[in-house]
Amino acid sequence: MVKISVLLPVYNSSLYIEESIQSILQQSYPDFELLIIDDGSVDGTLGRIRGIHDSRIKVISHAVNIGLIRTLNEGLSLCTGEYIARMDGDDIALPHRLARQVAFMDANPHIGVCGSQAEYIGITGTTAKPLIHDEIRCWQFFHCTIVHPTVMLRKSILDNHGVKYWDYPHAEDFELWNRLGEVTQLTNLPEVLLKYRVHTNQISYVHETMQEQMAERIIRQQFGQIGLNPTYEEYQLHKDFCHFRIQVHDFNQYNRALAWANKILEANNRVRKYNHEVLNSVLSQCFTFSQ
Repeated sequence: MVKISVLLPVYNSSLYIEESIQSILQQSYPDFELLIIDDGSVDGTLGRIRGIHDSRIKVISHAVNIGLIRTLNEGLSLCTGEYIARMDGDDIALPHRLARQVAFMDANPHIGVCGSQAEYIGITGTTAKPLIHDEIRCWQFFHCTIVHPTVMLRKSILDNHGVKYWDYPHAEDFELWNRLGEVTQLTNLPEVLLKYRVHTNQISYVHETMQEQMAERIIRQQFGQIGLNPTYEEYQLHKDFCHFRIQVHDFNQYNRALAWANKILEANNRVRKYNHEVLNSVLSQCFTFSQ
């Protein structure tokens, strides 16, 4: 059995797939398999994949496109490694990515999910995802807190709890972190281990509306777990929190936002599902960082 299975699902990624694959093959950590599943690409992606010869590569091709979620679940069932590292066909893993993550996971057996920061390609900047479990869990009330293609998963956690991706199109990772956070510890390493490509053909652009709908469904489910059912007006206000749009000098908006934050804290205080001090801090930062 290999130490790491790198799971790389692809669909119409011919422009970038070779660079993505090479970034895995050139990793400083050698003990891995690279499972590539081409989901019915029609742009020559499969030919480019088959043009790269390396014994660590395993290729599966679909005659027709079956969708990312089914493809990911197929991949999870085929991975043989102790750890599963996710990768996308338009991103670039830095050479020490696998070595850094596997060393951390080996040293911290209570951690089941390990992400990292990412540097953007196409725009300037890097991510600033929260690092520790309780912060990750609380920030999930606002947006996805782990960059999917940076993730390394402990396969035994998935197997022991029957975890797979559920049907949340274009937000399947966002939902998954919530479920995994119930059964294992989550972390993000502080360093950049991946270059994340931003372009007009990626899911967040092409399926932006669907992704926003799924995100609302996920966040509302979280609220339901602490006994809250936000009204339309409350959820619109919550979106202002998500995008740091609370204007602290706008007396009316500030008071409504403060009331909503207190409502969240009171609900959580009754059930103590999330670390209360951390949740209070996260809500406070939504005010502090607002312009």
